[in-house]
Amino acid sequence: MKTFMMLVLLFICYIPTLIIAAITPYITRKTESFGVSIPEEEYSNSEVQLIRRNYRNRILIFGGFLSTLALLLALMDPSDRTALFLPGGTFVLLFLMFVFYWDGHKKMKELKKKYNWMGEKTQLVVVDTGFRNKKVMASPLWFMLYLMVILATVALGFALYDKLPDQVAMHWNINGEVDRWAPKSYKTVLWAPLVQIFMTFIMAYSYWVIGKSKQLIDPSTPEKSAEQNRTFRYRWSVFTIVTGFLFVLLFGFMQFLSYGYVKNSWIIIGLPLALGLGVAAASIILSITTGQGGSRVYQKEVKVGEKTESKVVSRDEDRFWKLGLFYYNPDDPAFIVEKRFGVGWTNNWARPISWVITIGLFAAIFVFSIVTTLMTK
Repeated sequence: MKTFMMLVLLFICYIPTLIIAAITPYITRKTESFGVSIPEEEYSNSEVQLIRRNYRNRILIFGGFLSTLALLLALMDPSDRTALFLPGGTFVLLFLMFVFYWDGHKKMKELKKKYNWMGEKTQLVVVDTGFRNKKVMASPLWFMLYLMVILATVALGFALYDKLPDQVAMHWNINGEVDRWAPKSYKTVLWAPLVQIFMTFIMAYSYWVIGKSKQLIDPSTPEKSAEQNRTFRYRWSVFTIVTGFLFVLLFGFMQFLSYGYVKNSWIIIGLPLALGLGVAAASIILSITTGQGGSRVYQKEVKVGEKTESKVVSRDEDRFWKLGLFYYNPDDPAFIVEKRFGVGWTNNWARPISWVITIGLFAAIFVFSIVTTLMTK
């Protein structure tokens, strides 16, 4: 049982991180390589391809070694101590990703300067004024389902309160055995709804970020690029809503488990791990099929926005991207922009609101952790 769960945990922590790290240069926009703006036609340049291959191979070799080491550790010592070590190893993978990324970033800057790729190009910024009139996001009304589950969790807790044991389970070890209890109280009944509310807040914020992010349209194929970006936002908004809803359901179910009505250790430990693995797999599939900004959507489509003059490119904003990862542009009113390496969004750190929101999120997480700890004692 322990060994099996450790292997599942290994797949959740290491394998998705390793896959995402290895494919990142291939799912980023073709006009951005390792945080550097390049003309799209240079994406197939042999020297650029070599940089991508070197990055991918290094990630697979070193990350594969680390994963194998973690696998051996899990087989030799399938304990809670090892279970805590495995997630921490993902940070080592992320560090390796940055080291190899930085090497690729420097080489891309050298290539760009060497061949003066942007020197003969006309740089433009394209904005689709009718973009928001289209169905860019899934309906926010779907968040009402979250509220229904939260209310049901609260109602179930109060309905069963008199039948609950004096000691309520609060935590299970890797073997599915309860290793922490708390006296029955209204605090222990309400801990799961509080977690559900916080989860709803996080997912609603993520949904809002997707909708507020800055448009990024390729001037060489504006119509096609705008449609790709719309599809990109819509797919990730659906993913955000569905993922959050499943986790809200999970915490409601975990509350029910804490009452002692379900004692099957496979369900107690296996369900959260299965959900984590499923979400990780879904995010990888969505990243590969959609790409950053929808760049992998409609790749074979020629009727919508067929490519025009190759000398027209998006405005070169490399000077605003520190290390190719951190956007700092005081003249840009947008505070949420697409990442240049990978799939997702990042802040414009020149905007004060970015710092206010980020600090506020960390403060909310800190307060939430203290409150839930007090509620489960």
